[in-house]
Amino acid sequence: QDASVGSDQTVSTYWKRIKEYFDERNTSGIFRSSDSLRQCWSTINAECSKWAGCLSNVARMNPSGC
Repeated sequence: QDASVGSDQTVSTYWKRIKEYFDERNTSGIFRSSDSLRQCWSTINAECSKWAGCLSNVARMNPSGC
């Protein structure tokens, strides 16, 4: 969301910025490290990819008469 940051930032810098953003908006009181946030995102991303794949398969089915 910061236009002044380019694509040349390191992974640790990127997730540090995400953690700062998360901490500013976290109302649950649960502490998450940047590594924890990265792992949560990895899980969410993998499941969303599976869901998108299922939707693509359904869209390609194109049953007769529909």
